[in-house]
Amino acid sequence: MPNLSRRQFTKVLAGAGAAVFSGGHAWAQSNALMRIVVPFAPGGGGDVLGRIFAEKMATEMRRTIIVENKPGGSTTIGTDFVAKAKPDGNTILLTIPLLLQTYYLFNKLPYDPFNDIKPVVDLVKSPLWIAVSTQKTSANNFTELVKEVKANPKTHIYGSIGNGSTSHILGNQLNKVSNLDMLHVPYKGSAQVSMALASGEITMTILDLVTLNALIPTGKIKLIAVTGTERSPLTPSIPTLAEQGYSGFELPTWAGFFVPKNTPPEIIQNIREVSIKIMNLPEIQSRFKDLGYVAGGKSTADFQKQLSEENARWGRLIKDSGIEI
Repeated sequence: MPNLSRRQFTKVLAGAGAAVFSGGHAWAQSNALMRIVVPFAPGGGGDVLGRIFAEKMATEMRRTIIVENKPGGSTTIGTDFVAKAKPDGNTILLTIPLLLQTYYLFNKLPYDPFNDIKPVVDLVKSPLWIAVSTQKTSANNFTELVKEVKANPKTHIYGSIGNGSTSHILGNQLNKVSNLDMLHVPYKGSAQVSMALASGEITMTILDLVTLNALIPTGKIKLIAVTGTERSPLTPSIPTLAEQGYSGFELPTWAGFFVPKNTPPEIIQNIREVSIKIMNLPEIQSRFKDLGYVAGGKSTADFQKQLSEENARWGRLIKDSGIEI
């Protein structure tokens, strides 16, 4: 080995260190700020989920990780921000089926949801609950609600977390199949919708249990149905819509991580592995159960397959609904 000056020797060591840590491991221990972009207002299920993962990922990856709320445009503002971010793994999108739905609801998007961002891992899945304001209706199930709405035309409202959201699409479909005239009012997030329900500002909404749970004990809201193929073990007394004679509402909601296109495969795999490790922690499993979630963890390929299948189903449902934004 040739004789090297101290400066030259230091450069050799630095170069060797960079070579060793040039993969996902180096990224995982980077000092750069990492952000989980949540395209919803604070307080809802997506926001809660983002903060759960941000806290655990920061510890696991020894990174500074923040949750950045970018609500608006039915999640298109936050999604566009991530789609145009540098593909270095430091900007992650946490989103829901609106990613697919907006493709059919907007005439034009500032990004391509199928090519400009890439799926990483599904985090959780969950049914949705149909809840009503006890100030606006005495209905104990959806059939009773239908009778009340028909008996009092043009007086009932259903709220959603935004135009084109799952709660909007399903609410519109319930209106359609039941021949109801409930007016749709969009809000900026699930926390705002649930408060509007509790105050009697709206009659009905369709949301996740994490958002509704705190208000149920007050008696101001009531659960009358749940989506999905079977009753939730969290609310075994609440029948599904299918049980009550309303089929076609079986698609679950979900949340997943996505990154900008051209993000290196090793970084995607690193995020996926860390996410799965976190969702399998006993305390996180317990938290998910309390929130009404079931942990995900599919392979990236299987998650992509699920998205493709749901894309076709949401496309048909939205086309049949006649909703436009």
